[in-house]
Amino acid sequence: MNAEMQAMSSETEKVVPLRPAAPIPPEAKSFEKRWTKKVLEPGFTLIPSVLLRALVRLHVGPIEFSVLLQMIDHWWENEDMPFPSKKRLGERIGVSEKTIQRAVGRLESEGLIRRVARHNRLGGQTSNIYDLAPLVEKLGPIAEDMMKAREEAKAARRSPERPGHRIRATAKKAG
Repeated sequence: MNAEMQAMSSETEKVVPLRPAAPIPPEAKSFEKRWTKKVLEPGFTLIPSVLLRALVRLHVGPIEFSVLLQMIDHWWENEDMPFPSKKRLGERIGVSEKTIQRAVGRLESEGLIRRVARHNRLGGQTSNIYDLAPLVEKLGPIAEDMMKAREEAKAARRSPERPGHRIRATAKKAG
């Protein structure tokens, strides 16, 4: 072996091999397959199913729901609540700032969000911070109810006597 090859060999011995990349979880592949990489590339927002399924229970109408979705889309960091302007929310949803104001008021009166005034360096008010912690708190018991109902339905499917089966059988005997 010549001196040049020995030098290269000793250099490659100093290289720390990288661990193989962690495998992509199957659910992530499924998500990307469903939506495509092109669609997901600009970003995406995770929405708990409990929110989607509990709109009526939360007294959230379509405009309020659209506003909530936009607020959630602006919630980038766990500890930093979103602060989109009413103008931006209105532009994204296609409604007036006044409509946004009314929707935010309804969300606040339902106890789903908390508005916190935000001020610039000079003391002038800028867009509000929208605290979504009350929404998360309200969704907790609803999620528990949904899980309980899921378990009860699962148990009923496994039950040898399904609800109503006994009643129908008794009615046939009596009739």
